Amino acid sequence: MKNETFAVALLTIAMLSLAACEKSQKSYQIEALSVTTETVCASTVAVGKHYVGKVEEDSSTPVSFTGMGTVSRVYVEEGQSVKKGQLIAEMDQTQCENTRQAAKAALDQALDAQERMQVLHASQSISDIDWVNVQTKVRQAQASLDMAEKAVKDCRLLAPCCGIIGKKQMENGMTALPSQPVCTILNIATVKVKISVPEKEIAFFNPTLTGGKGVMVTAEALSGKTFHSTNFIRSVQGDALTHTYDVRFTLSNPGGELLPGMVVNVLTDAEDDERGIVTVPLRSVQQNADDTYFVWLNKEGKAHRQQVEIGQAQGDRIIILSGLKEDDKVIVEGYQKVSEGSEIMD
Repeated sequence: MKNETFAVALLTIAMLSLAACEKSQKSYQIEALSVTTETVCASTVAVGKHYVGKVEEDSSTPVSFTGMGTVSRVYVEEGQSVKKGQLIAEMDQTQCENTRQAAKAALDQALDAQERMQVLHASQSISDIDWVNVQTKVRQAQASLDMAEKAVKDCRLLAPCCGIIGKKQMENGMTALPSQPVCTILNIATVKVKISVPEKEIAFFNPTLTGGKGVMVTAEALSGKTFHSTNFIRSVQGDALTHTYDVRFTLSNPGGELLPGMVVNVLTDAEDDERGIVTVPLRSVQQNADDTYFVWLNKEGKAHRQQVEIGQAQGDRIIILSGLKEDDKVIVEGYQKVSEGSEIMD
C-alpha cells in the first residue's frame, strides 16, 4: 500500500513538472518582429553628379579714406543696401579746412602780386623772368588750393558702387589711415557658387564638351529653393593636396536671397546615357564601423545583413552600385530592432 501511494505521488510530481515546462516554453516563445520591406527593382533614371558648394559675392569693394584723420561719423551698418554716391562716413575736416584756408590766402596774395606786377611789366619796369616767376607762383598757389579743396571733399566718403555693406571695420572716433577700409560693399545682384571638383570629373566641366550643360543649385536655407545656371568658369590649377579644381557658377540673384557664405547643394544636369539602376530609401542604409555600408534583407522570414556599395543620393533615395539584385526584399521600416537571423514578419 505504501509503495502504491509513493508511486502515485511520483507520477503526480512528474505530471506537474511536465505541465510547468510546457507553460514555461509557451511563455518564452519568441514572436516574429513586424517589419516593412521594399522589393528591389532596377529603374531607368538620369543620373547627375552631386557636389556641395558655397555662395560667393560677385565682387567685393573695400571703401576707404584717401587721407589720415579721425572718423567722426559712420552712417551705414552691416547688411544695409547702399546706392552709388551715398554717404558712407565722414572724417573730421578741421585740419583739412585750415589747410584750404591757408592755400586760398596764398592764392589771393599771389593774384594780388600778379596784378601789381602786370602794370610794371607793361611799362617794362621788370624783366620777363620776374614776370614769369610771378605767374608761376599764381599757378602753384592755385594747385595748392585745388589739392586742399580735394582733401576737404575726401573727408566725405561716398559709395563708389551699389551693393550691400559687408564687414564694417571702422566706428565713430577711430583713426583712419590711408587705404584702411571703413567697410566693404558686396555686389550680390549676381553671385557665384564655388564647388571643388575631383580631377577625374573635371572633364565634365569643359566648356567645349559640355554642350550647354549646367547645374541645379538647391539652397536648404531658403526652404529648398532651386536655381539653374549654365555659365561657369573653371580654374586651370588644381589643389596640390586634394587634387581638386574650383569651378564657379554665376547665378542671377535680383532679390538678394542667396547670401555670401551660404552652403548649397549642386547637382549637374543628367548625363546623356540613362542607366537602369537600383535605389533604396536613404534611411534604410546603415554604416559599419569600418565605413562600409549594409542593409537588412528579409530572407525567407529571417533578417539577413547584406553589405552594399552605395552611389550618389537622389533626393530621399540612394543608388546601390553592388550588393543587391532584383526581387531582394529590403527592410525599410523596423530595421532598428532586428539582428542576424531574427524571425520577421512583413
